[in-house]
Amino acid sequence: GGYVGAEDRSWGKTGYGFYSVSMKAASCPGVISSFFIYNGFPWDEIDIEFLGDDTTKVQFNYYKNGVGGHEFVYDLGFDASKEFHRYGFRWTADSITWFVDGVPVYKVTTNKNATTGTNLRVVDKLPSTAGRMLTNYWCGNERAWGWMGQYTGAVKDQGTEYQWIAT
Repeated sequence: GGYVGAEDRSWGKTGYGFYSVSMKAASCPGVISSFFIYNGFPWDEIDIEFLGDDTTKVQFNYYKNGVGGHEFVYDLGFDASKEFHRYGFRWTADSITWFVDGVPVYKVTTNKNATTGTNLRVVDKLPSTAGRMLTNYWCGNERAWGWMGQYTGAVKDQGTEYQWIAT
């Protein structure tokens, strides 16, 4: 009782390309505001996620054949719940680059010759299956509290706002 959430998803599936959203994240412990590409089988996914207990950071992640654990948390230098900002990613056969307000801030690549660093990682596999574009806003249960904080409903939550989506 009292839990809320919402999801929008594209009807068709899309593959490699550039994806962008203008959004304001929800600021409330225990909620997620997100924009991502997802394919149910095989489970390939590319994420932009805001954990509501600290909206000064954004989490980038991806899944390949159901294997995740590639989270990267980027310190934005601003509070994503206060005003609209642009977030996006460029997905190619050999890399995913995430952007904040048009600036590349993190990249994963299968190019073994790439120089690794704080915001660049060389990986073995990347998502390759076309999927649906999704936006969603949801609260977690006790299994997710260690990751996203505990939703108590006590905080007045304004929800997530999306201004536009572009590909």
